[in-house]
Amino acid sequence: MKNIQDYVAQAYEDAKAGRWAELLDVWATSPILLARCSRYSKPSSSWTFLHQAAHFGNEPGCKVLIGKGANLEARDKKSRTPADVAKQQGHLEVERLLRAAEVDRLWEPSSDPDVLPSSSRWREATATLASTDIYVAYGGATVRIPMGTPHFIDSLSRILVGWHGTFNPPRGMDGESMLS
Repeated sequence: MKNIQDYVAQAYEDAKAGRWAELLDVWATSPILLARCSRYSKPSSSWTFLHQAAHFGNEPGCKVLIGKGANLEARDKKSRTPADVAKQQGHLEVERLLRAAEVDRLWEPSSDPDVLPSSSRWREATATLASTDIYVAYGGATVRIPMGTPHFIDSLSRILVGWHGTFNPPRGMDGESMLS
């Protein structure tokens, strides 16, 4: 019998070998594995799955990992971030994606793989319903969005959180929705 860490280690080997299509298929059906992979760092190199996706220029992999809270500022043993790796490999579009995502995150990523990242990209808001209870990092605490509750996500699938942990669209100074 395997434990979850065995599955994460196998997934890491798949990522390292460039088997991103297969890995994304597995993650689509195994959100628990994806959550654990999003926070994994290989002890010997400090490379994360996001470093691997950046190395291969795999934009879909980067987007999925960012949406689950992968650390955009994780540094490998040579002090390189995933964006640095993408640039070094000549994947300039992926580098731009990663650098833009760094700017837009609100809080440090949680080390808990069950706590999702938040975003402030309200102009990208897409309405959705929580299919389960969702826990989102906000200001050093956690916001709970109950199952069935409407909320919004950005283009990287990060949960949009407003002032004081609200997850409805904030209003501007003129009272108009920020989504306008």
